[in-house]
Amino acid sequence: MTKKAILLACFAVPILPVFGLSSDRVIAEPTSRPVTTQPGAAANETVNPLSRKMPLHDSSSDKGDLTQLSLEDLMNVEVTSVAKQKQRIGDAPAAITVIGQDDIKRSGLASIPELLRLAPGMDVAQINANQWAISTRGFNGQIANDLLVLVDGRSVYSPAFVGVLWSGIDYPLADLDRIEVIRGPGATLWGSNAVNGVVNITTKSADQTQGWMLDTRAGTEASDTSLRYGGHLDDLTAYRVYMKSRYTDNSETALGDEANDRWSSLQGGFRIDRYGSPKDTLTLQGDSYSQEFDGTEAHPFGPINNVGHLDGQNILARWTHHEADQAETSLQVYYNRLKSDSMPVGFVENTVDVDFQNRFTLGESHALTWGLGARTSWATFDPNQTGVTISTESQTQSMVTGFVQDRITLVPDRLQWYLGTKLEYDDYGGFDVQPGTRLLWTPDHKHTVWAAVSRALRSPSLYEKTDLAVAPFGSLASDHLDDETSIAYEIGYKTKLSSTLTADVTAFATSYRDLIQQDVTLGRTLNGATAETYGAELSANWQVSPQWRLAGSYTLLETFVHEDNLGTERSPREVHSPQNQFQLHSYLDITSTLQFNTSLYFVQGMPSAGGGGFALESVPAYTRVDISVAWHPSENITLTAGIQNLLDDRHPESTTDAFLAAPTETQRAAFVQFNIDF
Repeated sequence: MTKKAILLACFAVPILPVFGLSSDRVIAEPTSRPVTTQPGAAANETVNPLSRKMPLHDSSSDKGDLTQLSLEDLMNVEVTSVAKQKQRIGDAPAAITVIGQDDIKRSGLASIPELLRLAPGMDVAQINANQWAISTRGFNGQIANDLLVLVDGRSVYSPAFVGVLWSGIDYPLADLDRIEVIRGPGATLWGSNAVNGVVNITTKSADQTQGWMLDTRAGTEASDTSLRYGGHLDDLTAYRVYMKSRYTDNSETALGDEANDRWSSLQGGFRIDRYGSPKDTLTLQGDSYSQEFDGTEAHPFGPINNVGHLDGQNILARWTHHEADQAETSLQVYYNRLKSDSMPVGFVENTVDVDFQNRFTLGESHALTWGLGARTSWATFDPNQTGVTISTESQTQSMVTGFVQDRITLVPDRLQWYLGTKLEYDDYGGFDVQPGTRLLWTPDHKHTVWAAVSRALRSPSLYEKTDLAVAPFGSLASDHLDDETSIAYEIGYKTKLSSTLTADVTAFATSYRDLIQQDVTLGRTLNGATAETYGAELSANWQVSPQWRLAGSYTLLETFVHEDNLGTERSPREVHSPQNQFQLHSYLDITSTLQFNTSLYFVQGMPSAGGGGFALESVPAYTRVDISVAWHPSENITLTAGIQNLLDDRHPESTTDAFLAAPTETQRAAFVQFNIDF
C-alpha cells in the first residue's frame, strides 16, 4: 500500500459516520476538544474544596467531563500563564495552546516531550532514544535555551546544562492537569529564558487523584508503567504517592545498525494538599529519579560510546491565600538538585528559589499583579573525557527579581491594555529590565484582536562562564559575557467563525542581539551574533459532526543569523529549525466506547551547515502518521493500541553539533496500553 493510500484511509474513514454509513449504535457526545482542562483552575493552583463547600473526600466535581463542552464553551476555559491570573483563553493576549487530559489520551504519545508535538508552532525533534531538541520560533537544538519550562511553578531549566534535560520530566501522564504552551516572549512576568516561549506543566491536585491508578504500556521500542495511590491524612489533607518506570530500547542509525542509546528510568514522588480554610491552601510536593542511558557522543574524530547517569531530586512548598476572584497572595519555595556524569563534562547542580506574588484590583479599571523573587544556583563540573579540561570547577549564580503588571480596562468588555516589566539583578550580568506591553480588543464575543511588544533576555549560564579546553583545538576562553537580548513584535487574531469552527492566527518578528557562541575556530566563548526571525502560525478546530473533530495548524518560520565575528551569514534553515511545519489531527467516536484517532505531522527538511567550527548534517523532510484505537469497556478502564511513524521504517528528526549526543533515527513503533483507575 502506498503512502497516499495510507493517508487517505486514515483520514477518510471518519467521513463514513457523517453520511450515515455506519452500523446501528448509540453515539456518545464528542469526547475530544481542543482544550480539556478545569475551568476556573489556575495553573499551579490547587482548587480548595472548602471554597466549593464540599467535603474533601467528595471528588465528584473532579469527574466533570470537559470533553462534552462545545467549541464556544472551551473558548471560556481559563488559563494563567499569560498574565499570572485567570482569564478566558479566548481573551488571552498571546499565542497560547492548552494540552489537556483528553488530548493526552487520544494522542497515543507516551512522554511530555512527545506531547509538545500537539502544540502549533512547537519544533519537537527527537535526537535519539533518550534526548530531544524542543523549542519554538527558532534556534532549536539539544541546547535550546530560549524556552522556559515550568513544572508546578518550578523552573526545570538547568544553568549547568544550558537547557532542559527533558528525560528528567517524566511524570505519570494521567496525573497531568494541563500543559499551557505560550509561543512568544513571557519575560515580563517569568523572567530570564522566557525569550521565545513558556511551557507551563501543571499536575492535578492530590484531591483530584484519589484511589489507585495503574497505567502500563508495552511497545516495540519503549515500555513504561505508572502506579499511583491517593488518600487522606485527615478531613482537610489529601495526598498521593506515585512511582514510574520506563525502558526505551536502542534506536537505529541511518545505515540501519543498532544505535547505542537505550534508556532506563525509575522515578517516584508525592504531593500533599492541605486546605486550612476556604481561603488558604498549602502544597508540599517532591520527586526523585535515577536514570541510566547509553549514549554516542558526537566528536570531530568519530563517535564515542559511553554509559551515562542522570539523577535528580526536588522539593517544593507553596502557600496560597485567596481573598476574591481578583485578589490572591502566594509564597513558593523550592530546592532542586541534578547530577549528570554524561560526557564530555559531568556536573552536580543545586538551585534554591523563593518566589512571592500578590494580585489585587484597584478600582474598576486596574488589576495589578506584582512579585519578588530570589534564586541561587551553584554547580561543580567534572570533565570525564580525555583531553577535556575546565578552568573553574565550581560556579555560582545568584539573581534577585521583581515584576509588576497592570491590566488596565480602557473600555469595559472591549479594550484592555497590559503594561508591565520584569527587573532582574544577576551577580554576573548585572541589572536589566524586561518590559512588555499588550493590547487586547474584543469587538464582540466572536472576535479577539491582540498585539504585543516585548523585550526579553537570557543570562549567561554557569557552563558558559567557564573556560573549556578541548584537545587538540585548545581553549574555549570565556570572556565577560553580556545577556542575550531580544525585542519581539506580535499581532494575533482569534475568531469563532461558527458554532463548529474556530481559528487562531499570529504573526511575529523578533530581533536578537549579543547571542552567545562557543566557537572552536576562534577559541572563545563570546557574544558574537545577531539574528532576526519572522513568521506566522495558523491553527483551527472544526467540529465536523457530533462524532468527529479535526484540528490542524501551519507554521512558517524565517530565520537569519549574522555571525559578526566570522563575517558570515547562515541561510534561514541552517539553525536547526524547519521553515515550514504542518499538522492535522482527526478524532472520531466510532461508538460510545470506541475511538479512532489519527495524527499527521509534516516537517520541512533542513540542509547541512557549518557551525561552531564543525559541520552539521542535513535533515530531510519527513511526514509522520500516528494512528490509535481506544476502547473504554467501563468508565475507569481504557485499552489503547496504536502505531507511530506509520509511513516510515525510520527517519532522522534532528542533528547536533560536536561534543553532544549523536543523532539517530526515529523508528516505526507499535504499542498497547492499559489504564485502570479505581
